[in-house]
Amino acid sequence: IDEVLKNNEDFALARKNGLGGSDSSIILGVNPYTTRQQLIQEKARDQLTEEEKAVGEKVAVRKGRDLEPLIIEKASKFLGTDVFKPSDMYRFTDYPWLTMNFDGVFKTDQYYPCEIKVVTVYGQKHYDFNKAYFDEVEGLRAIPPNYADSEINTIETKAMQYGIPPYYYTQLQDQMMALKAPYGLLAVLSDSDWRVHIFFVHRDPYVQSRLITEGWKVWEEVVKLNPNRKLPGM
Repeated sequence: IDEVLKNNEDFALARKNGLGGSDSSIILGVNPYTTRQQLIQEKARDQLTEEEKAVGEKVAVRKGRDLEPLIIEKASKFLGTDVFKPSDMYRFTDYPWLTMNFDGVFKTDQYYPCEIKVVTVYGQKHYDFNKAYFDEVEGLRAIPPNYADSEINTIETKAMQYGIPPYYYTQLQDQMMALKAPYGLLAVLSDSDWRVHIFFVHRDPYVQSRLITEGWKVWEEVVKLNPNRKLPGM
């Protein structure tokens, strides 16, 4: 157990040296739990707070970590292609303040992201399973319209049209940008029916552009608080 905790803490410390996919919703102001200023303070600190150390031991986090291999296995079966989890952390060459860890990736004509999540009974209110691209009972459904191809609609509106939470919409966009993919998938295991639902989301160039520019602004603020966070090219 101590070794697992140590690895989790090492990973959390490594994540401080960049803005990852899970930070994307905070950067764009659609995360209900963390503000942009809190993110800046977190990234600027060289050490983990007791609260940050405790995150990895939360029940929902441990459940997601333990069930991730199962969801990946099921997604591979249902999609008819191998979904695998890259073990490395990546950094965007052109935007070094942005980093990426993938839950899952699959390859057909190119690489595509497949984000993996567990949906608790409490969190289910943020989803519309009727809009899923795949359902274990019905199988594959039609690919949804390209709701992402709009500069007018908000992130919240687009996410709702796809049937997923805004904070996973931005995370998927970050991953699609990293892989230059035209779409990405969100595979979730629901606590309430113990079935996998897979959502299809198109690339959103407007959100991806904002992640680059707003991410740069956030990282500039981080560097002001901690000059050691300055990256090559900044």
